[in-house]
Amino acid sequence: MSDILYYLLEMIPVMIVAIPFVVYLRFKSRKRKGNPPTNRWHEIGLLFFSVYVIGLFYETIVPRNGMSLQHLQMRFQEDMILGVNLKLFQVFTDVYNAIHYLDLWQPFFINFLGNIAIFMPIGFLLPLLWRKMEMFPYVFITALSLSFFIETMQLPQMRSTDVDDLWLNTLGAILGYLVYKGMKKGLPSIGSKCKQIV
Repeated sequence: MSDILYYLLEMIPVMIVAIPFVVYLRFKSRKRKGNPPTNRWHEIGLLFFSVYVIGLFYETIVPRNGMSLQHLQMRFQEDMILGVNLKLFQVFTDVYNAIHYLDLWQPFFINFLGNIAIFMPIGFLLPLLWRKMEMFPYVFITALSLSFFIETMQLPQMRSTDVDDLWLNTLGAILGYLVYKGMKKGLPSIGSKCKQIV
């Protein structure tokens, strides 16, 4: 679990630095639209959502070990795809082998739980902030598209790209969506308090 916490803690400084930029861009956007009526809770939620996505992109997209077209070409040489897993549910085999043969739990916490946990805020905040996103298909498609974008952006990097990340990320968003729906049942006002006014 400390591995997941480590990655989340790595995101926090970037999210903090992003706050003034997000506030400035939001202020400029609202001014351009003639300062329409606003909902304070929606603005706070939108700020958190924006800086979280920036932190997520920093953790998953920003190159750590270099990025080049040459590396992308190397991945697809000789009919082999290096560092790319296109075998669905391979994560189960990898996690089992790591735990059973190596007594190594990191793949379970990072590759499995981490990929689920990191998208839960997305699934929670989307329906919280936008009425349209209360419909499940919108959250599902948005989360899947976001995950696909991240995996595609990792292709020219010295990072692994994994088809299992797509369904794990989307599952995380679905769990976040279910948390929102559960909270809405217990606290009906949460469904409207943070929504956009116009």
